[in-house]
Amino acid sequence: MEYKVVKKGPMQVMGIELRTTNENWQSAKDLPPFWGRFYREQIQAKIPHQKSGEVLGLYCEYEKDHTQPYTILAGCEVSVVGDVPKGLVVKQIPAAKYAVFEITGKFPDKLMEVWQWIWEGNLRRTFTGDFELYQLGFDGVDNTDLHLYVAIA
Repeated sequence: MEYKVVKKGPMQVMGIELRTTNENWQSAKDLPPFWGRFYREQIQAKIPHQKSGEVLGLYCEYEKDHTQPYTILAGCEVSVVGDVPKGLVVKQIPAAKYAVFEITGKFPDKLMEVWQWIWEGNLRRTFTGDFELYQLGFDGVDNTDLHLYVAIA
């Protein structure tokens, strides 16, 4: 699987959060309604000071690794954190080095294929914050391009 390595500074991400786990495929049950809520309730429109307007799926607060509970946040990177709108949260992500996967093709199948490779692979992950970056115009049907950033040592 091909990827490039980049360094990014710290990030602030605002949105809605969910605590889940990959154990017994629980996240596969939890994530579709979670993302459905993000779009149905137009959460992105409630996020002030967005840096780019791109949507992020941030994986953070891992208890240990991908086999243990973690938090997912659906939201946007913000440049300023002032008053946080009711129902939203902010997560701070430290500066990190990332393996970046450019994903195109059938969604969510291609994304899950890459995650599966990561879970089974030999990346030296730090579990400090991984994220899916959905490009502007992403719709999951005609425009399925996204980037997956996995924090590595």
